[in-house]
Amino acid sequence: MDTSSPITDDPGVLSGVGLSLRIKNFLKVEKARRWCRYEWFYSNIDKLIFLGKNDFVTCVQSAYPDIELGTKLTRLQWSMVRRSLGKPRRCSPKFFEEERMMLEGQRDRVRELQQGKVNPEEAELYKDLADEIPAMLIIGTSVTAHIKDGLFVGEVEAVDPTTNTYRIRFDRPGLGTHTVPDFNVLSNGEVDMISKDTLFASPEPADILPDVILPQANLSSYITTEHGISTGFLGGYPVPFLRCIVKMNKLLKVKRELLNKVKNLNSTVERKTSFKEPLDSGTQLMYATVVLDLDKLNKVLQTNVKDLQQHCKTHLGSETLAAIQVKSDCMEAAEQLVKEANQLIKLKHEKSTKFVAELTALLIQVERLSTSKNSNSMPVLNESIRNLRSIVHPSNLHSFQENVEVPLAHIQARLKQEFLASPD
Repeated sequence: MDTSSPITDDPGVLSGVGLSLRIKNFLKVEKARRWCRYEWFYSNIDKLIFLGKNDFVTCVQSAYPDIELGTKLTRLQWSMVRRSLGKPRRCSPKFFEEERMMLEGQRDRVRELQQGKVNPEEAELYKDLADEIPAMLIIGTSVTAHIKDGLFVGEVEAVDPTTNTYRIRFDRPGLGTHTVPDFNVLSNGEVDMISKDTLFASPEPADILPDVILPQANLSSYITTEHGISTGFLGGYPVPFLRCIVKMNKLLKVKRELLNKVKNLNSTVERKTSFKEPLDSGTQLMYATVVLDLDKLNKVLQTNVKDLQQHCKTHLGSETLAAIQVKSDCMEAAEQLVKEANQLIKLKHEKSTKFVAELTALLIQVERLSTSKNSNSMPVLNESIRNLRSIVHPSNLHSFQENVEVPLAHIQARLKQEFLASPD
């Protein structure tokens, strides 16, 4: 048998193999990898800036509002547009310095929106940004980050808004954990988006901030102490409330580790039992120790959950908690309705079923909001709309905005008028 001949004679396959080898050799060059990163790698914060509206589009739309994007112009029309925009800048070090300063300014404004540090009266300062901005990444998010002139996959371990960095534990052996600036971090999954209108409409940033945890952030400028107890606010949240969340996160991390130990010990015991091997005293002692540690940890967790619930009642108020509970009840009622209706419709696609349930829950939530007259339900309803929009395919976003968001906006406006007119 002649082994020197190729496995297949298909020219398409051979061409693909040759192309993949050329790409592999190309990426061995450091300058080639750097070029690929500059060309295609955009962090969450930079994607909004570089892939959104540029200055040229903004200038053309402000000067010629009748010209729509994608309009084909004649050479004469194009020359008139270019002349009206003025003489182009010369490519010089001063030009690049100003562009970098402008980029840093845009990044800072996006960060202010992410952290809720905005004043509704200064909305004009953010008008050149997109209508929706990406939320800050939360702990446990899978990301791709740029370090050491390479792109590596890892997981967010901590978030520090004071220095605009993420602490990331990388999957590649030997890389360990690094602190990476936010403009070098890209989420591997879908990113939650925050509406600018919601930010400027809400007086409190607590409605839209992500649940980030700051285990190593420098909080001395935000925290004051009274009788040895930390007080004050950070990002719209009381410091004791944040401390309770951090403690809960660490306790849950320890519990995950203990559960993994129990899982491994169960596998060891099952293997020895299947081979009829006796259990040594060391394994029994380790098993008993882990079980006792789990029992103690569960008691501490139960106490911390009660403290967390008390903080929620104190900070959010009973009406806001009631609104959140109504949202959960609406989702349960919607899932039950869809389940009963699906016995006749026979909808098999799981994502479609979930989307129908989310839409039904939204309708039930609006109906209960109109009857309860609870204004604290408005932020919860906005959050439900954002969650629903996040699962809509990009090709259907325009239809979703016209058929769902716009009618709901009219309903919300009418309900706000009724709330204001109510004597309560």
